[in-house]
Amino acid sequence: MSETPIDQAHARMEAAPENDALRLSFFERLADGELFLLLESDAQGDVVDPRIFETGEGRYVLAFDREERLTAFAEGPAPFAAISGRALSGMLQDQNLGIGLNLGVAPSETLLPSGAVKWLWATLSQGPSNAE
Repeated sequence: MSETPIDQAHARMEAAPENDALRLSFFERLADGELFLLLESDAQGDVVDPRIFETGEGRYVLAFDREERLTAFAEGPAPFAAISGRALSGMLQDQNLGIGLNLGVAPSETLLPSGAVKWLWATLSQGPSNAE
């Protein structure tokens, strides 16, 4: 599978962790991209029930930037919802949940703790003229 824009932005960010512009670029790609959220069961209308994974660092939903990556992680077809990163951060920001992105299936695999999700939503909510 070829590299995705999220893979590329993640690689640049990891190569220069002190570079805030590259970190913001990664989060911009995440917010603007379509993500495939792993669900417990098929969505019922607009209601989704994300599969939640507990770790020593917190609770996470799993999202992937390609449907094929979700299928590879789940080892077969699995229920999912296609959602923008922006919408996902809004959905999770007050749920004390982080995002496990592309876990086990891509070079961009990463855990974004709930604090990072809250920060992303707060940054996106400020709008372009007020974001720093």
